[in-house]
Amino acid sequence: MKGRLEGKAIIVTGSSRGIGKACAVRCAEAGADVAVHGRTATDALENTVAEIRSAGGSAIAVTGDVSVRADAEQIVREAIAAFGAVDGLVNNAGIGPFIDFMEVTDEQWDSIMAINARGPFLMTQCVAATMIEAGRPGRICNVTSISGEKATSPLQVPYCTSKGAADMFTKAAAVALGEHGITVNAILPGTIRTDINREVLSGEGVSGSIVEATPLGRLGDVDDVGRAVVYFMSDESQWVTGALLAIDGGFIA
Repeated sequence: MKGRLEGKAIIVTGSSRGIGKACAVRCAEAGADVAVHGRTATDALENTVAEIRSAGGSAIAVTGDVSVRADAEQIVREAIAAFGAVDGLVNNAGIGPFIDFMEVTDEQWDSIMAINARGPFLMTQCVAATMIEAGRPGRICNVTSISGEKATSPLQVPYCTSKGAADMFTKAAAVALGEHGITVNAILPGTIRTDINREVLSGEGVSGSIVEATPLGRLGDVDDVGRAVVYFMSDESQWVTGALLAIDGGFIA
């Protein structure tokens, strides 16, 4: 039996570790050729590619700053050179530092907005251009956050703002690209256990308070997001576009 993504080529940005890695691995397990992306070449990036290949999957490593047009274009060119086309894009790359609002600098604000909001715009535009030129339908999935719908922390004002922008971008891009058969959806993760937030979650009472406020009674796992990404990359979601799917155990409900 063929995998759900057999014959599809997918770029997953920010996929050397954490949520992005889970998305890349899950897509590869479903049969896709995957371009695993990192801002720069790292051992984590190469290890993720090696892990996919050792399991019998197909993957390449691509690098670049998704908030810079020239880099975004190069990432797409490399994926096409390796796989012949790009059928799907998962915009996962993002940053979310905790900063006191009154101490946020112009540079910090611009950096967070660049990666979290301009990055998905540039990558989507570059990938969509190749799909339209080839006359191929495609799938775009933005990994945003429940913080785009709910101000989850007073220490993440720029982050929450950027994710709100990414959510609206999802809806607007879905309207703009629908005529070309390109779907654009978003996944809004809640609190997911990753290496990045391990220190924050280890704070006294932090994990417990989040779990207590979550109807399903646990924190999320990276594969909770990865499984949803496979759905949005597959033909099973071909009549779903502009949707924002919270993967949060019911937290914002």
